[in-house]
Amino acid sequence: SSLSFHHGLLCMTFMLASFYVGLLVGQQSMDSKCQECLRDHSSIQRFMETTRTTMVKALQKDQETTDTKLKEILNAIHQNQVNEKELIQSMDHQHEHAAFLQTLKDDLVHAKEKPLIPSPLQRLFSGMARVSRDDFFQQYDTGVPQDETIAGNENVLLLYSNRNALPPNHDGTGIPLLSVENATQHCNTLKIVMTQPDKQNECLALVGQWESYHVQKFMRLPNDGVKGSSSVSESNPLRHVSRLHIDTGLAQRIPTAPKVRDYNRQLVTYLSSFDAVLKKLMPIAARAAKDNTIVVMVCNHGQSELLMNFVCSSRARGLDLSQVLVFATDEETRDLAEGLGLVAFYSHVNFESMPKHAAGYYADDTFTEMMMAKLYSVHLISQLGYDLLFQDVDVMWYRNPLPFFSNFSHFDVIVQDDGARNIRFQPYSPNSGFYFARHNERTEYFIHSLLMAGPIILQSGSHQNAMAAILNEHSSWRGLHVKTWNRNMQELPNGYHFQTRKEYMKDIIQGNSHPIIFHMSWTSNKEEKRAKLEQMGDWYVKDMCVGSTAAKIRNISKSKKIDIGGTCCKAKPKVKCHYKDKPSRIPCKDSPALEKNHPSFW
Repeated sequence: SSLSFHHGLLCMTFMLASFYVGLLVGQQSMDSKCQECLRDHSSIQRFMETTRTTMVKALQKDQETTDTKLKEILNAIHQNQVNEKELIQSMDHQHEHAAFLQTLKDDLVHAKEKPLIPSPLQRLFSGMARVSRDDFFQQYDTGVPQDETIAGNENVLLLYSNRNALPPNHDGTGIPLLSVENATQHCNTLKIVMTQPDKQNECLALVGQWESYHVQKFMRLPNDGVKGSSSVSESNPLRHVSRLHIDTGLAQRIPTAPKVRDYNRQLVTYLSSFDAVLKKLMPIAARAAKDNTIVVMVCNHGQSELLMNFVCSSRARGLDLSQVLVFATDEETRDLAEGLGLVAFYSHVNFESMPKHAAGYYADDTFTEMMMAKLYSVHLISQLGYDLLFQDVDVMWYRNPLPFFSNFSHFDVIVQDDGARNIRFQPYSPNSGFYFARHNERTEYFIHSLLMAGPIILQSGSHQNAMAAILNEHSSWRGLHVKTWNRNMQELPNGYHFQTRKEYMKDIIQGNSHPIIFHMSWTSNKEEKRAKLEQMGDWYVKDMCVGSTAAKIRNISKSKKIDIGGTCCKAKPKVKCHYKDKPSRIPCKDSPALEKNHPSFW
């Protein structure tokens, strides 16, 4: 038993040493030697001699690098990953082994005397440490949706500006693995920089200089501005580019002068009538407000059946919709919303020119125009001083989401994770169709800035790009506390989950997961949204009411005061198959695939 204990301690040291030396000289066979050591006592001496010889050769080859590796071993000992004193004492009766350990110890002590940071950098950094990546995110919530921790991206590297910032018992040598509390104990300021792992041919430069809170980006692109799949080449010099340039050299277009002028005309109309509209809205908003909170929705007649489905499905679940305020962009939708029992508001001056038909696809002209209506509506409610939950009409409530947001009062803005990890949406990846904004001076100015970003919306076709950029800027610039509810969490799923998370969708269908809402985003148009909702058993609108007006529905019922919801809402939805490759309450194997050659969901 004693021999096994001593042998295990010795092998721990040998494995640690072999790992770092293996990294240094490129000998991956060290791992197999460690395993051999563990299997066969007789191989200890041979393994020890090989390791020692390799260390000596490495010292001769690259003294500075070797010392760095040895200091890392020493730090492992200091962190009680290996108990150096106990190990050497336990080997006293095996003189040849103890001699090796003593020699190793001497090397480590010698390495310790040499500083880790070269003198030309010591005004910039005085030491480094590592902490668990998961523990770091838990301790310091930046609001950015944390990607999964994987092998090779398990630690966070901390750099210390001077020796006073170093953790207790850390003398600046080595890169010890510490607890988050210990590692940041003497940090009066902590700056967090995020960079994507596994990037190809990317270099990071940390420059001692008057500080900047923006990252300057250079890429190897030709000077003539030609961008395409073959633009990035080592034959080109590194040139300054925008942060939106992707690896191929492509970048999003800057808003053109016609787009800017177009938005200026719209903005003049909105601002000229602002005071009058706000005065008209004030008593209507007060009817919907409870605990100073309003749920804001925007709808035109082309999308009205989705609004109707939201109301019908919520009623079927017994949910209170009294805090919902619908900004109708036409009178037909206002009448429908009021007939459904919702509080509604229509501004002739701002919405008269808005399209009544539904968008044909994402980012078409109709879609973009409706983005502007969403901006105006949120801005008006913010100016009245209310907390607000904005949501698109394709959101389903399984439970009232407002209590969920009350649990996170330390965040100013909470957004649904879109799921996409596109460079345009970094770092928050906000889904602009479902977010909560708590009223204060930071959110009021954020929403005002979003209003001023209209040309970006007109150019890109969506206000998601503008929201991502402004959230990022205001978080850094004004201390806006932003939280993206991670796509790996179960409370706020959307089209990302519908499209890519098969097992999670099965959990919802089988009752093993209980989300608060579901947002049918990532979908081309309203017809496709309806089809997906139908086969999920979430379509509650009778066919006779789809695309209809309040007047027509009342004419059918021969009553001017009839409750439209009572006429148009199904008590229970009927599941209907459309696509075999998409989630469904029942197997839809005989239906066509929405995406070519995709297999059946079930």
